[in-house]
Amino acid sequence: MRVSTLSAFSRVLLSLRSGQLASLRAQEQLSSGRRILRPSDDPTGAARAISLRGGLSRSARVRDTVATGEDQLEMAGSTLQHSSGLLTRSRELLLQAMSGALNDQDRATIATELAEIRKQLLDDANLHIDGHYVFGGTRTGDKPWVELESGGSRHAVYVGNGSEQSIQSGEDALVAITAAGDRLFGHAIPGRVRFDGLTGIRSGLTADEGTGFAYLTLRHDATEVLGLADVGLALVDGGGSDSLLGANALNLDGVAGTLRLGNGPVVTIPGPGERSDVVVRNEQGGELHLDMSAWTGADLIETVTGRGSISLDGETFTALTFGETDLELSDPSLGQVLHVDTRALLRAGRELVGFGNTANPFDLLQGVIDDLNNDQGLASGEIVERLSNRLETLDGVHDQLLLGLGTIGARSARLAAAGARQGEIALELSGRLSEVEDADLAEVALDLSRSQMMLELAQLAGARVIQTSFLNFIR
Repeated sequence: MRVSTLSAFSRVLLSLRSGQLASLRAQEQLSSGRRILRPSDDPTGAARAISLRGGLSRSARVRDTVATGEDQLEMAGSTLQHSSGLLTRSRELLLQAMSGALNDQDRATIATELAEIRKQLLDDANLHIDGHYVFGGTRTGDKPWVELESGGSRHAVYVGNGSEQSIQSGEDALVAITAAGDRLFGHAIPGRVRFDGLTGIRSGLTADEGTGFAYLTLRHDATEVLGLADVGLALVDGGGSDSLLGANALNLDGVAGTLRLGNGPVVTIPGPGERSDVVVRNEQGGELHLDMSAWTGADLIETVTGRGSISLDGETFTALTFGETDLELSDPSLGQVLHVDTRALLRAGRELVGFGNTANPFDLLQGVIDDLNNDQGLASGEIVERLSNRLETLDGVHDQLLLGLGTIGARSARLAAAGARQGEIALELSGRLSEVEDADLAEVALDLSRSQMMLELAQLAGARVIQTSFLNFIR
C-alpha cells in the first residue's frame, strides 16, 4: 500500500492533537478537582450530578426556611412565657384584692398595676416579627387584637382568623409557624350565660350568642309610690337617688319605728334630726331614699315601683315592664345577643354577664380593674364575690395559654429536628456528588504524566517521519 506524504503528516498531527487533548484534560481535572467538566466527559454521570445538585438546592431552601421558622417560633415561645408570667402575677394580685381588709385606695393601687399588666399582655398578643403578626392565624398583615369601647367598658376583640401559616420542613412535612390568637389568649369553652346576681336578672328562654364578658346596664328611671304625703313622707330628689326596680312592698311600722322594703333588712328609723335621707333596701340591694323629716308617726303599707330600662351595649335602652320572660338584647359591636327574664329584677346597676367560659385575658383583667375601681359603688362583699367569680376564669385562661405554649414548643422542636435532618441529607448528597464528579487527584496526576510522556514521544516520532522527504527517495 502506498503511503503518501500527506497521510503521514495527517497521522503525525492526529497523534499530536490526541496527546495535547489528553494532557489538557488531565490539567483541567487536576486544577478544578473535578472529573466531569462537561456533559460529554460522562453523560450518565453528568445527569446524575444535575439530579444531586437539584437535591442539594432543595435541601438548602428547606434549611433556610426551617431556620427562619425556628427563629419565629422561639420568639413566639419566649413571648408566651412572658405572658404566662404576667397571668401568674395577675392571679397573685387578684387574690390580694379579695382580702376584705383592703380599702378603696389599696384596691385602686392594685388596679393600676393590673392595667399595666393588661397593656403588656396585649402587646404580647400582637407580637410582630419581620413585618407580620404571629398570633393572627394566616391574617398576618393586621393586628389580631383590637380594642373598642362598648357597654361602658373596654373590650379586646380578635380580628384574626383560625387558620395557621405553615412552612415545609421536609418532602411532605409541614409545620405551622403562626397561631390563632383566640385559642392562645382565650378560654373557649362555650356554656350557659352566667350572671353575678347583683340585680336579680335571670336567663331567658332562647339560647344566647356571644363570647367573653359583658355588662348589662339596668337603669332606674323613676320611683312611683302613693300615700307618702299622707304620713308626711317624700322621695329624696324626686327619686333620683333611688336604685330599686320593679314592685316592692314598703312597710312602715310607726309603733316599732322601723322600715322594711320587700324582703330586705329591717331599718330602724333614726332620730328627728337625721331623717332627711333615710335609706331602706330590698333583698337585692335596691335602694329607696325617703325624706322623713315631716313624718307624722303613722304607719304606711304601700307598693313602691321602680321604673327602669335595660341595655346590653350601654347606648340602646329598652323600657322594662318586669313581666318579660325572653327579652332580647344585643351588642352588634361585640356580636353578643342576650335573652333575659326580668320578673325577679329588683335593683338597678351593671350586671356582669359571662358567656360560658369564653373570656379572653384582656377583658377579664379589665373587668377586675373595673371591680377594683368600683365605679358602681358596690359593697366590699359584692366586690369580693365578683373577684372570686373571675378567679376561676383566670385560671382557665392561664391553662389555655400554657397549652398553647406547649404546642409552640413542640413545633419548635420539630423544626430543630428537621433542620438537623436536612443538614444530614445535604451532607449525604454532597458525598454522592463528590463520588460522581470529583476527580481522583493521584490518578489524574498519573494521567497527566502519562499524557505528557506520550505527547513527547509523538513529537519525536513525528519529527523523524517529517524529516523524510521526496528527495530522500530519488538520491
